[in-house]
Amino acid sequence: HIVSISVFLFNLLSAQFALPTFQGVHKPAATASSTSGNIPVVAGGYHFTVAILEDGSIKAWGRNNYGQLGQGNTNSLGDESNEMGDNLAAVDLGSGRTAKSVAAGLYHTVALLDNGSVKAWGDNSYGQLGQGNTQHIGDESNEMGDNLVAVDLGSGRTATAIAAGFYHTAALLDNGTVKVWGYGRYGQLGQGNSNYIGDGSNEMGDNLAAVDLGSGRTATAISAAGYQTAALLDDGTVKVWGYGWYGQLGQGNTQNIGDGSNEMGDNLAAIDLGSGRTAKSLHAGIFHGIAVLDNGTVKAWGYNGYGLLGQGSTFNLGDGANEMGDNLPSIDLSSSSDKVLD
Repeated sequence: HIVSISVFLFNLLSAQFALPTFQGVHKPAATASSTSGNIPVVAGGYHFTVAILEDGSIKAWGRNNYGQLGQGNTNSLGDESNEMGDNLAAVDLGSGRTAKSVAAGLYHTVALLDNGSVKAWGDNSYGQLGQGNTQHIGDESNEMGDNLVAVDLGSGRTATAIAAGFYHTAALLDNGTVKVWGYGRYGQLGQGNSNYIGDGSNEMGDNLAAVDLGSGRTATAISAAGYQTAALLDDGTVKVWGYGWYGQLGQGNTQNIGDGSNEMGDNLAAIDLGSGRTAKSLHAGIFHGIAVLDNGTVKAWGYNGYGLLGQGSTFNLGDGANEMGDNLPSIDLSSSSDKVLD
């Protein structure tokens, strides 16, 4: 049996996409990961890499134009001799703090700390660091460690998971709610508008409403990439919102969701995964989505360039009627029908 699935195989596409904004051409960023045993865990942004080590410390290397490596400067690391190993200082997370998981956007890094707090550094052009301003963090001295204030998640709230899109950040809170901040043009913040959040004062904490997931619903997992955010709900259903041009929201159309009123909550239909099927995990790709179902099969929808949906074609799926649910075949992972994901 196949016992694991690599998010990076789906998310880190080698090709470049012409994005629908003034940002031009970019490559995808990686989603969040959690520590597991003694194996270092990594996340990848745009030309930089972040790793959580066995002791809970974080090291980052690569491109550093916005301070995303958290070293108090904008020098790239790993491109010259004697910059790695013991010569690469761990990111200062604050006195006594360690990391549980890490996520990377295009140019920002997010860490979930051992006390349930969230810290983010790097590019902050749209408020994705959640500090109520647009100042970059980590590119100058004395900005990290105890000087970096944790994101205000609300009174008494802590986080259990984090995720990052290109320019937005999401957190799954200890009460099962989801909060998202940063770049919101396509509705990826789930607030029923296209405003940025976290770039001005009094926008975070209790002033930031949790995403409406529907009556009585909570989330058990989150994922984010590109301009979309996804949540696995407590009943095993999946909801996705944000940019929908390629059908990555799984609604049978190309409409954005979350950027207009009355699009979230009970008005946002869960993705049709097939008759009687629920999801065990989900992963947001840059312009596509992936779910591991309760029966161990995998379904993917959205952008299908290079055949990344595994259907033997390059047709996008989820952008037209009758493409989801039972009409969306599971990915054929081998010649034996009993080989599924555990």
